[in-house]
Amino acid sequence: MAGVGFELNKLLSKQGYTGLLQAYGYAALIGSGPWLVSVISLGMLGAVLTAVSDADELQPFFVSISLVYAITLVLSGPIQMVLTRHAADQEYARQPERIYPTFVFSIAWSMLLFSVVGLFIFVGCVPGPLLFRLAAAMLMTFVGGTWVASIFLTAIKDYAQVLWGFFFGSIASFVGAWICGRWHGVTGAMVGFTLGQGVLVLLLFRAIYKEVGNRAIGDPEFLRCFRKYWQLALCGLFYNLGIWIDKFLFWWLDPAAEQVAGLLHSAPVYDRVVYFAFLTIVPGMAVFLLKLETEFSDANHQFFQHVLKKGTLAQVTERKQAMITSLRDGFGLLLKVQGLFTVVLILGAERILPIIGLGAVQAGIFQIALLGTFLLVVFMSLLMVLHYLDKRRDAMIACAVFAATNLIVTYGSIMAGERWFGVGFLVAAGLGNVLAGFWVNQHMRNLEYDTFTPQPLYG
Repeated sequence: MAGVGFELNKLLSKQGYTGLLQAYGYAALIGSGPWLVSVISLGMLGAVLTAVSDADELQPFFVSISLVYAITLVLSGPIQMVLTRHAADQEYARQPERIYPTFVFSIAWSMLLFSVVGLFIFVGCVPGPLLFRLAAAMLMTFVGGTWVASIFLTAIKDYAQVLWGFFFGSIASFVGAWICGRWHGVTGAMVGFTLGQGVLVLLLFRAIYKEVGNRAIGDPEFLRCFRKYWQLALCGLFYNLGIWIDKFLFWWLDPAAEQVAGLLHSAPVYDRVVYFAFLTIVPGMAVFLLKLETEFSDANHQFFQHVLKKGTLAQVTERKQAMITSLRDGFGLLLKVQGLFTVVLILGAERILPIIGLGAVQAGIFQIALLGTFLLVVFMSLLMVLHYLDKRRDAMIACAVFAATNLIVTYGSIMAGERWFGVGFLVAAGLGNVLAGFWVNQHMRNLEYDTFTPQPLYG
């Protein structure tokens, strides 16, 4: 995301608070992206659709969308990681004209994958009206395409165009679900929401084409990169699985969970409160995009430029210190902003939750989820550093431990009872931070050694 971060930093050059608020506002929206606007849209839909339909009748609609987001995020994780590295390699090789063919092929290939998975899940494993199930399968195709396209959105300098695309796409989904829901109930709502997501995908495709488009056809080189960057692919899979595995367990193992229809389950005690906690990543994502990654990316680039151009030891050491300083300042700001926001919400949980329709009994789960989400933002930032340093193995192991810990501890918490709900995600994020933080500290300390020792010696 550093590319769009550099553009947003230009807003900081404006004097006064206007430029500051604009920069961090844009960064928050772009960093949180589809997740933020989709959750807000669903919240608004829940308010308006209950006026025209019974809440129980709408449950398949909302549970289906939750499952769509979960499955597409997990499956798109490997694609996103490999695609990001492949696009970065093309940029480094000064072959940006190959990025768009990669985009065309990866979108076509991944949307086909999501279509097959969507048809299997909703047509094969969920009872109900055929039109509803087909629309849900198509929704999985569009949402999966959005996740893959988001990789290329970071190359777009016209960030306002990206935000307007998300805005109009979300409005289209909201209006489509509302109008069609009034016309044909829950099936109409699903059809309308899916059509709106299709509009969003088309708007994003248009923005990408305007920035990097050309007449070249798809390039299958992207698929061959999975063999070369298999550790990155597994890293993306484990990371997203680690985020969602506790939700899967609560849906299918919690005695209090409800079977909505076939494969569709919900955990009313856990789901909504955790989704709301995830919305609190917005301040941290703004700092990550605007400050931490952007400044570290620049310092990292300067370091390796001095290495490649045979700079003196003093120059290389100075650039290394600049990298360390950027990390210290960036993580310091991240901990202050996200930490303060988290503490305020933890202290006010019992007052905030009734306002959004959640019971005081869920306050404990919410507070635990807030701490877990705070640690997740830090974990994501540490993974970013490992990826910039090309420590793929370490990042993969950290993500695997994150996912496995969430699986094991969440299962235990479900067996132990409600007072332990959310502990699995919290412990997993904490352990992931310990591992990733250890490796980041180790690699930064030994940066010169790690950089020069793999190079061949010439007599």
